[in-house]
Amino acid sequence: MNWEEVGAIGQVLGSVAVFVTLGYLAVQVRHARTDLQRSISQGRSEGIRSLLLTRATDERLARMIAKADAAFGGEPIPFVAELVKRGLTNDEASAVPAEQGAFWNYRLQVIPYVAELPHADRLVFDSAIRRSYGAPGVGRFFYEAFAKAGSSSDATRYIDKLLAQPS
Repeated sequence: MNWEEVGAIGQVLGSVAVFVTLGYLAVQVRHARTDLQRSISQGRSEGIRSLLLTRATDERLARMIAKADAAFGGEPIPFVAELVKRGLTNDEASAVPAEQGAFWNYRLQVIPYVAELPHADRLVFDSAIRRSYGAPGVGRFFYEAFAKAGSSSDATRYIDKLLAQPS
């Protein structure tokens, strides 16, 4: 073998190494993009959850919002109106969708990654969904009347499939 043949083999191997490196880089960029999207989604979800829990637990804030809505001629959302019709005060009824919304928002954040949960955590997560949305009560009413209509089909498909399975 002469030096020209050795040089040609070196060039071929160098070209293969460049393609492998570019392929690896493409995979890394895709993973970084996915992690960034997940991080943005998680940050947004945590912010919404915090705002909803504040609204659900701060009675003064709930009264101010209800008073401001009434001053502008606003009507309560059908979910709140139904709760008032069933005996809750306006303040109580206004806090319920915020509290339910906080849990819903948390579940929306977890469902896309539920397969990554450790087995025990997934059992606890699924059990909480069954308790909240599978039995008669405010959680089921929230899910059927409010959350299901305005949420991603992946989340509702997961929950509906889970509720259809025997416990």
